[in-house]
Amino acid sequence: AAAADAAATTATEAAGAAVDAVGAVLDPANFDIAKVNAAIDNSTIADDMKATLKATVDAAKDSPDALKAALDQVKAALGL
Repeated sequence: AAAADAAATTATEAAGAAVDAVGAVLDPANFDIAKVNAAIDNSTIADDMKATLKATVDAAKDSPDALKAALDQVKAALGL
């Protein structure tokens, strides 16, 4: 039982770290379109939504306000 609890705790911590890493990628201050696209591609959302989000981010990449809004859309779609 203790080993199962330790494994569950480790898995929970790893999942939390992954969410934190994706959150950092989706921060406009850290913007790297390749990393954002990878985060979208590695998600479980539908392929058509992935394409839409990536196009939205690409169109917004040169405007700070539009980029923030686009990244907020990605966060919402990913459940962050």
